[in-house]
Amino acid sequence: MKQKTFFKLALLFPYILWVICALVVFLLSSRELSETWNSVLIPFGLYTFGIFLWFIPYTLLAIGMWVWSRNKSIQAIYKAGMLAPFFLVLLMFVEAILFSFGTGGIKEMFNNAVSEALALGGFSLVFGYICVGIVLGLYKFLLSRNIIKEETTFNTEPFPSGA
Repeated sequence: MKQKTFFKLALLFPYILWVICALVVFLLSSRELSETWNSVLIPFGLYTFGIFLWFIPYTLLAIGMWVWSRNKSIQAIYKAGMLAPFFLVLLMFVEAILFSFGTGGIKEMFNNAVSEALALGGFSLVFGYICVGIVLGLYKFLLSRNIIKEETTFNTEPFPSGA
């Protein structure tokens, strides 16, 4: 597998994680669990029900990154992947503003959007970097096993710097 292929497929990881978390929540919701286990399962539940908030912004982000990455270097794709949770926060802020329309005056709408975006942004950063960390770990593991082949990069600048 090529590195670019892996990075493009990695954009699907949040959806895969959502399916896993949804299955865990579904399978364990009917069981009597201790307080400790209920506390451990809270992140699974938050991520599972969070799809109602992050599905549209993340889907737009994933499509945008997929299209953008076509002619980019591995280094540029890697940097964009590391910044993806911040891009998601920006898209969620736009989502919060759009859903706040019609809630009163402009000032009230902006205050609601900011408070919602801060709360959602915090969760998005945490879960986003959990996903990025898992994908990065998987990438390094597959790279060490030679399942992912490093691509050679060529300088495509017409006038290399220093010339």
